[in-house]
Amino acid sequence: MTLSPAALASSLADQGLRWLAITWVNHAGAPLVKVVPLAHLQQAVRTGVGFSPVADAFGTDGSIDPAHRLAVPDGDLRLKADPAALAPLAPARGWAWAPGERWQRNGEPYAADQRHFCRRQQEGLEAAGLTLQAGFELEWLVAEAEPGAAPRPAMPGGPYGADRLVEGFDYATALLEAIEAAGLPWLQFHPEYGASQFELSLAPGTALEAADRLVRARLVIQRVSRRFGWRCSFSPKPSLERVGDGGHLHFSVQRAGQPLLQGGEGVAGLSEAGQQLLATLLEELPALMALACPLAVSYLRLGPSSWSAPFQVWGVENREAALRLIPSAADGAAAHLELKVSDLGANPYLLLGAVQLLVRQGLAGQQRSLPPPLSGDPAALPLGQVSRLPGSLEQASAAFAASALLRQGMGEALHGSLLDSQAAEVRRCAQLSPEQQVAASCWWPLVGGLG
Repeated sequence: MTLSPAALASSLADQGLRWLAITWVNHAGAPLVKVVPLAHLQQAVRTGVGFSPVADAFGTDGSIDPAHRLAVPDGDLRLKADPAALAPLAPARGWAWAPGERWQRNGEPYAADQRHFCRRQQEGLEAAGLTLQAGFELEWLVAEAEPGAAPRPAMPGGPYGADRLVEGFDYATALLEAIEAAGLPWLQFHPEYGASQFELSLAPGTALEAADRLVRARLVIQRVSRRFGWRCSFSPKPSLERVGDGGHLHFSVQRAGQPLLQGGEGVAGLSEAGQQLLATLLEELPALMALACPLAVSYLRLGPSSWSAPFQVWGVENREAALRLIPSAADGAAAHLELKVSDLGANPYLLLGAVQLLVRQGLAGQQRSLPPPLSGDPAALPLGQVSRLPGSLEQASAAFAASALLRQGMGEALHGSLLDSQAAEVRRCAQLSPEQQVAASCWWPLVGGLG
């Protein structure tokens, strides 16, 4: 039974929750927020709170790009909280959280809203008898921080090491307690390869659930790290000398309850439909890169032979393939795909909205030929045998601009304003050396750095 906003507010107040943080994620990938007292939940759901459309003209450094089509003082939108997704954020401190979607003041949906785009694509899949389940892996660096200094790993320990877990037991305990207190279902937590780097795998859900969970998890991780006197960095490349942070997207697709990535006669059990959706994703991957890797510094992470998968190939359990097929096995989990190139600069609503759009088009559109899967490291093949994915945001944005599928599916308002944001990020970094790019974004998602 769905509670009314008034009843929901009363129920949450009984749990000690007092304030509601309503977030949305702008084109630069930064979560923005308005806070209301929980007593105003009904108003936040029905009429929303004001938010200027200029916020999508914010760059990754927080400045407004004057060339952006939304860099104007006119107009206002209403950010409405989604009560169906309302969840605790820091319940011991009285905080609840809800994702917001922006609407026109006349009650019409705002065509350039990112979460609404993701919702529309999810509804389109469902109308076609398809369901997509998705979940993110988050990688981050825990670091000691000083203004003007590079991040310094906060704790010792080796790659995937129990030594690092033991050294960081207090941090890990506090983090997992906070994740669970926020109602975030998770599958796995471990020290990652890089120094003082960790990874959290969130449980799969619908596209909206997966994106919402990522937003909330990043806020929780950021807060727990700060409580210990450290900072966390989700930057794709917090240091040129160290490995980067990914934000890998895992997803599976079903039609009428039947998995499409298994049970067929294709490679590793791919069905005909599974081959078609994989071929579409592979073909559109250069364009998708502009959403999966939206920061200029993202492309410093995507190096050959570094498990960041910078080639336009797919493979079965190949961690150097941009699209990695993970077949169904003894664990009973459905076969699924991993988009390995994505990082946590991405707006998850845009990324999952685009993935859903391409899945639906791949199953309903023209027949595409799927090349054989790649084994081994594509960087070891003769030059030109496999295609390199875009090596810069400028190249990825050009592919995004040329994608008829994404342009039509997103609509001009959203697609065009994204092109403006990508151009702004390219201009921001055009005269910066790699060292300067890294220094400018090493504390992402802390916009503007430590100051």
